[in-house]
Amino acid sequence: MKERNLDKEAHEENSSSQNVKLSILRIIRRGAQSSKTEVLLSNGSSFFIPPKIVLQNNLESGGELSELQVEELKLRSEYIFAKKKALDLLASREHSVYQLKQKLLKREFVLEIVNKVLEELQNEGALSNTRYIENWVYSRLRKHPEGYRSLFANLLRAGISSEEANNYLIPYFEELDVYEILDRAAEKMMKKNTMTKEKIIRGLKSRGFEYSDIIKFIDRYFSEYSQM
Repeated sequence: MKERNLDKEAHEENSSSQNVKLSILRIIRRGAQSSKTEVLLSNGSSFFIPPKIVLQNNLESGGELSELQVEELKLRSEYIFAKKKALDLLASREHSVYQLKQKLLKREFVLEIVNKVLEELQNEGALSNTRYIENWVYSRLRKHPEGYRSLFANLLRAGISSEEANNYLIPYFEELDVYEILDRAAEKMMKKNTMTKEKIIRGLKSRGFEYSDIIKFIDRYFSEYSQM
């Protein structure tokens, strides 16, 4: 009795399945300014692709696609859609690599595609953790003056590594006038209500300033609180 080669049969069956031809029933433009094209297939399924992919592959109603071709078109299309969405997000503001990754995954793009898009954007210079840190720290200190520890913790929450955060913050704070930042932070606090020395100290500590800097600041700018 002749033995069956199950692995070979399974491979042949899989190859045969991938070569099954599906007819294109309709091609419909969708989205704002027809940014997407929906391809309806004879098996009842459909998928979205960019209009340029339709033209490049001469897709039209009545044409045929194998299941393998359909999967390839889907992957190419998802990459284009994912990169366009990433560029749209970056056009609105800087993102860390982690932030952009989470936003793309939330929109249900495939992880493999997302990682490929992120790598390419970094290579092109469109996405940069260093640039994100620079812009975020500048904006944060202008609107919400705070100390090293708070800035460091917030950068970690944005997906910045401790090494990247320290590499920027350490030299940055060496050149920064911390008392000017303390002064602005205290001024914001005192606008809200009457502050005692103890409340000022607690408030500045909660904003990540070093205790030693806080005490020196109070001795320097609040002589009425100099007696500890």
